[in-house]
Formats: sequence, C-alpha cells, structure tokens
Amino acid sequence: MQRTESDALAVRSPTARTVLVVDDHRVFTDALRLSLERQEDVSGVTVAHSAGEALARARRTGFDAAIVDLDLPDAPGIEVVSALKEIQPDVRVIVLTAYGRPDLAERATAAGAAAFLTKEGTLDRVLTALRTSGPERRTVDAGDAGRSDLTHREQDVLRLLGQGQDPSRIATELGISLHTVRGHVKAVMAKLGARSQLGAVVAAHRRGLISVGSRY
Repeated sequence: MQRTESDALAVRSPTARTVLVVDDHRVFTDALRLSLERQEDVSGVTVAHSAGEALARARRTGFDAAIVDLDLPDAPGIEVVSALKEIQPDVRVIVLTAYGRPDLAERATAAGAAAFLTKEGTLDRVLTALRTSGPERRTVDAGDAGRSDLTHREQDVLRLLGQGQDPSRIATELGISLHTVRGHVKAVMAKLGARSQLGAVVAAHRRGLISVGSRY
C-alpha cells in the first residue's frame, strides 16, 4: 500500500507537537507558522491574534506548546501565559517578545512560561525551546544592561509612570496608599539620578527598564 506524505511524517515523528501561536502581527504569525509547519516534529500549528481568541481555542483544543507575544491588543501576554497554564497545565508556553527585559523574563517564568525569548533571536532558538522538556529546564534570553537595584514594587510604580499614570491612579491600581506611591517615586528618581518623574521615565526607557508606549 502506498504511503501518503502525512503517513510518512507520522512514521518519522511519532511524538509530533501541536503548537498554538499567539501574536497580533499577521505577517509575523504567517511566517512563523510556515516555518513551524516545515518541521517534522510539528504536526499542526494554530494561530490566534488576540488573547480572547487564544484562550477560546485552548478551551476547545489541546495543544502541546504555545508561543505567546507579550503585547496583545486585548490583554497582557503574561496573563495569557497564566490562563493557558490553568486551562492546560501540561502545555509548554514560550514567550516570544520584542521586550527582552530581565524583569519581564522573571514575570513570565513566574506565570508559568518555560522559555522567554526575544524576537531578535533565531528560529533555531525557538525550536530548541519547543523541543526542550521538563519544567526545570527553562530557557531565558534577556539582557543584563537594564538591570538596576529597584525593588519589585518600585519597578511596578516605574512601569505605570511610563504608561502615563499619575501617583493617585498608581495607588489605586496597586492597592497601596498615595503616600507610599510618592515614597516609591522619590526612591526611583534617586536611584535613576532623575530630578523629575518625567526624567525618571526617560532614564528608565534609555536603560531598557521600561518600554514607553506599551503596557510593559
């Protein structure tokens, strides 16, 4: 009996993976999907262009792995990572982002990501992360240049300042007092050598601590 191409693929790759790609850039997702589909150990690729679409697909269909961008139009990608792990605890989630900051890598892995990669990397790096098994083997590509001695709470305050929020709104979002927020702002300004909140935001952006114009 003549074997079809799909039969041959099944013989070569008995443990082929199914992959969910979550990114709102359609040209990028099309290119990544085509590249993944050429791999013998990838049996299928599904694309979602929003958090809502991704989670809806995950509830309907099981996936072995998911590749998730952080900057999605309807929700932060890190929240998608957490939700995917709740829906499918065994799914291997890889964050693929333009923002290669150490603090984002920490937040992504804390949410359950098995790998944190930047879009400046290669396809081989993505494939290696897909093929690496075991939760204890995490892959993280994040720069060190932007590291600082800011506390986690100071980083939260700085991130929200970069989004244009004032101290009152920051206090409400973080659930802390306005007095505490102002104390964190002063500490951030001192550590970054800035004389104003705007100066702190500019300095932080230049050092790669925040990405002005995004929710991160």
